[in-house]
Amino acid sequence: MKTAYFIAQRLIRRESTEKELSKPIVRIATVGIALGMAVMILSMGIVRGFQHEVREKVLGFGSHIQVSNFSSGVRYNDPRLEIDQEFYPHLDTLKEVKHIQQFALLQGILETPDQIQGIFTKGVTHDFDWSFLQKHLVEGDLPHFTDTTTSNAIVLSSYLSKRMQLGIGDRVTVYFPNPKRNMVQRNFELTAIYNTGLQDLDAQFAFIDLQHLRRINLWGLQAQMRIEGCEDNCVSLRALGFGGDTEHRFLWSADSLRGAGPHQFCIDSSRDTLIYAVLEDRSETIADTAFFHYRAKNSSVESPADFCEAIGPQIIYTSGGSERYYTGGFEVILRSYRDLEHMDRFVYEHLDYDLRTTTITQRSPEIFNWLEMLDINTIVIIILMIIISVINMTSALLILIMERTQMIGILKAMGGRSGLIQGIFLYQAAYIIGIGLILGNIAGLGMAFLQKKFGLVKLNPEHYYVSEVPVLIQADQVVLLNVATLLICLAMLLLPAMAVNSVRPSKAIRFH
Repeated sequence: MKTAYFIAQRLIRRESTEKELSKPIVRIATVGIALGMAVMILSMGIVRGFQHEVREKVLGFGSHIQVSNFSSGVRYNDPRLEIDQEFYPHLDTLKEVKHIQQFALLQGILETPDQIQGIFTKGVTHDFDWSFLQKHLVEGDLPHFTDTTTSNAIVLSSYLSKRMQLGIGDRVTVYFPNPKRNMVQRNFELTAIYNTGLQDLDAQFAFIDLQHLRRINLWGLQAQMRIEGCEDNCVSLRALGFGGDTEHRFLWSADSLRGAGPHQFCIDSSRDTLIYAVLEDRSETIADTAFFHYRAKNSSVESPADFCEAIGPQIIYTSGGSERYYTGGFEVILRSYRDLEHMDRFVYEHLDYDLRTTTITQRSPEIFNWLEMLDINTIVIIILMIIISVINMTSALLILIMERTQMIGILKAMGGRSGLIQGIFLYQAAYIIGIGLILGNIAGLGMAFLQKKFGLVKLNPEHYYVSEVPVLIQADQVVLLNVATLLICLAMLLLPAMAVNSVRPSKAIRFH
């Protein structure tokens, strides 16, 4: 093969300096391969870019994997789930996991004086990753939610804000259904407006503080205490309970007492006294406690009247309600979409029996099936371009063989085998294909870079979900495409190269 390679090099140099019949044909074949490669790179890059952009927008609303209660049967209304889980928040220590966060979803009705609109409110808290909405923020400032306070901020899409004629700072009224089958009103302040271009989801989602959904859904218990009366150094206390399954029971600091009361407690006015009532229900909701704390003053209380007067400023407080210990579920954001199936199996295997995982492809199958179908377009374009390249190279190779008929005859007369002579022309073909691939890569990658950098080709986001043609070039796919094109073209050229076998030395030399 060294001899074939040497002769092929000499022929290539000669063709570049001398006028040959095959020269324009070779140039046409080279340009054809270059154009084909550029088209393949651009088509693959545009399809991958479009898939990536739409996928990222869908993931921005729902993450890669959601962990929820196994009894959840409604797509946008999950039952409560305790935050205290073995995987939270330690799951993000895995290299495949970028972030894990709490969330809850609840249907609601957005109302203004002139319009009403059904929406899904997504409750988020301090651990929410705002980077997606920050990227698509149009107006206002994204809120900062905490575990210690409840924020009335709401984030709407530009589609909803325009439809409802709302602006930054406006009051937003939303009605929610609660477990008692009543409609609960909540008033919010519009603090930020986003626009992803994915109108199907922009028209649905609003983001609020998770604490609102916890209270509306009655996920936790909230105990309170009230002073009913005071007489003869004794105070009457009534316990109040809210939330849970509403079948409340109270455990007092005095074990003999039962029920909400009121119960009477006689207090030594010279000593600090703490009385508490623990609120529980029958659904094993995390309990909450209300406290009455009598703090004795330095000066002695001389009469029952003085005691009852001192009761007034005593402190009644609670442990804050147990709803803060619950969430609707957890969202797992991965670093790469490629790890979705693997990490879904891994997370599910490490969950308790009553928990489940759902992937983004399971929650939005219609979108992801559509995105996968776009791969067919790329495959068809690549196949067509390779066929065109093979046809061009076949024509060019046959002309090269015809033009070198005398050389073939001389080589055969000198004892050269057909395999050696075929190798000469295949080396020439590989050179032509290589030049075409290089030029095609330069053209395709160059146009892809310009489009990604400057966004030269614009699109209507209402129809295409993106404002400009997206391009995503992956180096491994480009290399694979080049190698596959080269090998397929050379393999297909083995057949026309066999035309060398039909050349007879005697006729070839006499013809010259």
